[in-house]
Amino acid sequence: MHDDIPPSADTPPHIDIVRCAAAQLDLTLAEDAMQRVATQWARLQTMASTLTQEPLGITDEPAPIFTP
Repeated sequence: MHDDIPPSADTPPHIDIVRCAAAQLDLTLAEDAMQRVATQWARLQTMASTLTQEPLGITDEPAPIFTP
């Protein structure tokens, strides 16, 4: 895979997950694109963990339901 790329202090924590996913999907991503995807993945993980900390009841609706 990309074993020749050394990790650095500014490497997003999810870069290995992005590399593996890209390899599994047979996607060719430039290193800067992988960095951006890994950064976004980390943001999404932060948002998801924030949402899971807020208990929702059966009648709670997190967003209004669209009705045309």
